[in-house]
Amino acid sequence: MADLKRILCVIACLVLVPAAAYAQASIAGVVRDTSGAVLPGVTVEAASPALIEKVRSVVTDGTGQYKIVDLRPGAYSVAFTLPGFNALKRDGIELAGSFTATVNADLRVGAVEETVTVTGDAPIVDVQSVTQQRVLGKDILDSIPAGRNHANFALLIPGMTGAVDYGGTNNLNLSTLTVHGGRLGDQRVTVDGMSISATSGNGELSNFIPDQTSTQEVAVSFAAGSADQAFGGVQMNLIPREGGNVFKGSLFATGVNSSFQGSNYTQELQDRGLRAPNSIKLVYDVNPGGGGPIVKDKLWFYSAARWQTTQTYVAGLWNNKNAGDPTKWTYEPDLNNPAVLPLIQQSGNTRMTWQVTPRNKVSGFYEHQYRVWEQLTPTIAPESATKYDFPRNEFMTGAYTSPITSRLLLDARVSNIVQGWKDRFPSGGDSLEFTKPLPDVFKSLISVTEQGGSIPNLLYRGAGQTGLGPFIRVQGWIASAQASLSYVTGSHALKIGFLDTWGTRHVDYENIDSSLRYRFNNGVPNLITQLATPYGFVNNLKSELGVFAQDKWTLNRLTLNLGARLDYLNIKFPEQHLGSGVLVPNRDITFPENNYLGWNDISPRLGAVYDLFGTGKTALKVNLGRYVIAQRLTSAYTDMGNPVNAMANLVTRSWNDRGGLGINSDYIPQCDLLNSAANGECGALSDARFGQPIPSTVSDPEMLHGWSKRPFDWEFETGVQHQLLPRVGVDVSYFRRWYGNFTTIDNLLVSASDYSLYSVTAPADSRLPGGGGYAVNDLYNLNPNKVGQVNNLFTLAGNYGNQIEHWNGVDVTLNVRLRQGTMIQGGMSTGRTSTDSCDIVAKIDNPSALYCHVDTAFLTQVKFLGTYAVPKIDVQISATFRSVPGPNILANYIATNAVVQPSLGRPLSGGAANVTVNLVEPGTMYGERSNLLDMRFSKILKFSRYRTALSLDLSNMLNGSAVTTLNNNFATWQVPTGIDLARFAKISASFDF
Repeated sequence: MADLKRILCVIACLVLVPAAAYAQASIAGVVRDTSGAVLPGVTVEAASPALIEKVRSVVTDGTGQYKIVDLRPGAYSVAFTLPGFNALKRDGIELAGSFTATVNADLRVGAVEETVTVTGDAPIVDVQSVTQQRVLGKDILDSIPAGRNHANFALLIPGMTGAVDYGGTNNLNLSTLTVHGGRLGDQRVTVDGMSISATSGNGELSNFIPDQTSTQEVAVSFAAGSADQAFGGVQMNLIPREGGNVFKGSLFATGVNSSFQGSNYTQELQDRGLRAPNSIKLVYDVNPGGGGPIVKDKLWFYSAARWQTTQTYVAGLWNNKNAGDPTKWTYEPDLNNPAVLPLIQQSGNTRMTWQVTPRNKVSGFYEHQYRVWEQLTPTIAPESATKYDFPRNEFMTGAYTSPITSRLLLDARVSNIVQGWKDRFPSGGDSLEFTKPLPDVFKSLISVTEQGGSIPNLLYRGAGQTGLGPFIRVQGWIASAQASLSYVTGSHALKIGFLDTWGTRHVDYENIDSSLRYRFNNGVPNLITQLATPYGFVNNLKSELGVFAQDKWTLNRLTLNLGARLDYLNIKFPEQHLGSGVLVPNRDITFPENNYLGWNDISPRLGAVYDLFGTGKTALKVNLGRYVIAQRLTSAYTDMGNPVNAMANLVTRSWNDRGGLGINSDYIPQCDLLNSAANGECGALSDARFGQPIPSTVSDPEMLHGWSKRPFDWEFETGVQHQLLPRVGVDVSYFRRWYGNFTTIDNLLVSASDYSLYSVTAPADSRLPGGGGYAVNDLYNLNPNKVGQVNNLFTLAGNYGNQIEHWNGVDVTLNVRLRQGTMIQGGMSTGRTSTDSCDIVAKIDNPSALYCHVDTAFLTQVKFLGTYAVPKIDVQISATFRSVPGPNILANYIATNAVVQPSLGRPLSGGAANVTVNLVEPGTMYGERSNLLDMRFSKILKFSRYRTALSLDLSNMLNGSAVTTLNNNFATWQVPTGIDLARFAKISASFDF
């Protein structure tokens, strides 16, 4: 394989090249004599069982300063020796994440053989680094009542936004997190510094779920990233367990079913229209692991396996009695068979570590996972949910590390993640009943989306319809190579390096018998969607390269974090071909190879930390950084830039089904679907270029190559971190994030003058602002003579005017690390987003300025987690608390021609039966807050080397029933479609030896 050869070549070359590496912890400080004079030449040794080489040593420079960098998490002791002075040893230094522990020393003149040992509180304030980070070590990961998934842990940090977990029921979902107004695509998850991002979702999504038994700690960085970080979003690094000279192992197991769950289905929820709550059917997680020596002091291994299943009932959704019946066009719920969302994941992994010499270490890692899940929601009937199967889901890494000297450190790594996935229909399957593929009859059934009915916007009847096209097949891989060279003196820690990533994504949408979808409104057909299936495309990421330099420079009490990063992105499309399909019988197009995208950006990272009183207990911090926005193989650029996707592959047309004789609907369009103009029962196509060898969208070449063309954001952060008491710290910070290089689409065949103005009167409703009855103005409808005329230009919004988006907010967090197993972390985060595109919409196509400027409300989160060990009885109590805002509420009103025509003066163009109008300004109405308290009670049993913990978890202990999702369709406005899972008890056990 060409990609494998490339990886092997990179491994051979990396050790000679300086490049970027993942951040680890450091110890730094100043050594003085008792008079206060600095002492150069002092030997400083950091010792810990966490270091395979056991001891790392440096020498203080001419200013008396030292730095020991790239230290693994764990407990350290630091020894200071200088001829003619008493030796000093400091115990109890706890390191985690990228925290820099300040350990100063005052040496007294005395005999060399005398050693003074000091045991004190570990530093809790980082007076050298600006990076905002929270670290959850293995003791916390094993103790708190949260699902054993990196995203579930990170979501407990104030400011994080993502899918809420209830006691492990969200372990297998594709969780993406944002913070402080960040973009979804900017999240990165790494294992031992190497990204597990795949080809989907700009890299933030991965169907690879890291194993928790193999994880020593989870470090979550969410602000003020250094120059080795390309993106400004959430960065999670999972530090792995490596094994050692003593074999150690563990086993974790837990499970729960519906018998252990109560009910929070209240009369109020029933009155609001929730027909049945979401609830648990079955959840289990079994995760053993162990490792030890193969050759003592030379070669170690660590291996783990995991079996997980999650089955949950979907709120208000049942299996369709009419599923598979070609004569039926309605959804009839089978109230004896509620819809079940199934997820399965099984995995096995092994890490090998070889200490070649005391200063040279090589490691390798491989994990294979098997995964099955369905894209099932409260508005997708089970027969229509795409059923995903992953025959290939692999992650492999290799690493070489070496502290060449006490000042020079080298780190080089490579990785590859390979994923192949497909819709399980119509072939393939698994022995588990609820994951079997549907019968072949579903391939011929046309899917229906119901605008009205009891479940507005419900998709039902046809299978495999939840993607852009049906029956998807995706293959892809992403490989990375990175390395770093660090040169560390007492006052400087300079790191230079690069990270390069490359890969490919191949997508195929298979053919179906009709290549059609229908839309009904209360059972009456009104819209047809036509698909140009079959078709497929290939996107090649040739290079996502970042080269950086980062220096941490300490001047007395001031530490400057100065860095700069060069980013280069190159995306190419190979030669591709489109053949004929059911609705495109004459299509035969070959697209030549295209070097589509080539961007260059330089991003500064500027930060400063000031030790206010020189005690290491109060740090003033300020940071300003520029970041590029993630743009990979599924971004707007590649989606619209690939010549296959630039074609009109999906179009709509209105449909007035008169049953041929004008009496009853026969659900057969009496028209020529290959004719783009209005004919028979069908209106004109939304894009007349459907089936023609002419692209509907062209990307502006001026924005595709050159410097500073890529979307970007700036982040500013300032705050103070202070130690209130020993082991008790508080952090107060202000954040601002703003964006640039927005894009827009301009239909060059249509101008603002081609639209007609109209308004809609909101219905009377006490829940609407002012009770409703107001006019929603500034609405526009395309003139009939312009329907189907499409020639889109994808270009920078800045060519038309100014567009803004920014987020402003404040975090206040507390960190308490007391002895005897007591720990509290958490706090409050609040902020709001402001957007304005009014200058743009006034100049392109539809000129409506409705809601073009939005200032959301300030959204406030409160989150805490804590553990407490009850003395003498070996019982540990832990808890998590989350209070988060409810969902944003819109009011999507379906305005028929009868409502629109008095203002517009004519029916809606294109024969459209209705238009959807939002009656509520976005960001002004929100649902009720969700307040969740989870608790765990664990009995610890110890015998010799063996430790067992038997735990009882109570999830949603207060049994709240806050609405988490609701229907924004005004016909069933604010009907709940999901609530907090009802309180349930879960038993788990862990065994360590």
